[in-house]
Amino acid sequence: MFTIHNDADATADDQRRYERLMEAAIPLAADLSQLPLPTHITVRIATPEQFVDWQTEHNQLMVDRGIESLELGRVKSRLIRTTTMLAIKTKAKAMAEKFAPTVQGAIIYRAGAPTLVVMPTAHAESRGTDRLLTCCLAHEVVHLGQFELNPALPYAMVRLGLQDQQAGRPRDEYRFPSAVLEGHAGWVQARASERLCGIATRGRLDDEPEPTELFTRLVAESPRTDAYELGETFVAAVYAYGGYPAIERLLKDEEWMPTNREIQDPTLWLERRQDA
Repeated sequence: MFTIHNDADATADDQRRYERLMEAAIPLAADLSQLPLPTHITVRIATPEQFVDWQTEHNQLMVDRGIESLELGRVKSRLIRTTTMLAIKTKAKAMAEKFAPTVQGAIIYRAGAPTLVVMPTAHAESRGTDRLLTCCLAHEVVHLGQFELNPALPYAMVRLGLQDQQAGRPRDEYRFPSAVLEGHAGWVQARASERLCGIATRGRLDDEPEPTELFTRLVAESPRTDAYELGETFVAAVYAYGGYPAIERLLKDEEWMPTNREIQDPTLWLERRQDA
């Protein structure tokens, strides 16, 4: 069901560990998300430098797909692509380089296909136990299920962001797909931990090793942390509202995608759904 490519020349022990972790993570992700998973998953063990290069390639591909999906016209598409690609090659690449030590797993599209990327160097920073890393990998496998369900989700942030911008919506009315995708995967990740040890958490347990000082500092500085936590709370509210079918509808139907305001207050989204 999965193949591991050791692009980082990691040790044989590391490779065997990832095989063991994936064997545990895949059934947890399938059961707790109830999403269809790919028939085969490609895992690549990467260095930080490889991760940054691949993430930049992924970002460029998602921008192209997002722009192409909107059929904006040649001139406007070229202008948006030029401006966005510059940001990817500067700000986005710098962010990937800075926060690479915290990345416990990532889904990256290369040559049109998704790959689950792991970095032993990042796991050395987190000092993740098998329990923690199994749950982190389950999180990433959930993303593969999301994209199997709705192939447009990987570039939803680009697509919906451009749509909301073209419509002249205020920022708090922009839709927030990245918080939904990460929140949903984080919700499954916490439940996977509960399945393994009885404690629902995305973090370390009290009796597990402390991460490095660098890891702790970078996690605290990450601009994505709040969005992930808000997304997890939001998805829990959607599940309480309609169970797995509601979450599936959320991932498939752009009309169900919450705004920035609704992510922060799920009751607003619930009211909109009941009024629809």
